[in-house]
Amino acid sequence: MFIQIAPRVKVYVTESQMDFIRSHSTGSFRSTDLQPEDMEIAKNLADKAVFVRKKLDIGVQYALNKRIK
Repeated sequence: MFIQIAPRVKVYVTESQMDFIRSHSTGSFRSTDLQPEDMEIAKNLADKAVFVRKKLDIGVQYALNKRIK
């Protein structure tokens, strides 16, 4: 499945990644709240610009990119 992150820019996400996006789309969350396998999914989606990340003293905070359609 493709997600449009900007005009004329789309990225491919798998079904498991899409389920992760749906479950965490309501607000921000921290990497310390995730399971180890979910941390990898969040990092991968942040590399694809689906999530934005903010480095904290302890861990990383993720939030859904507001430009996602």
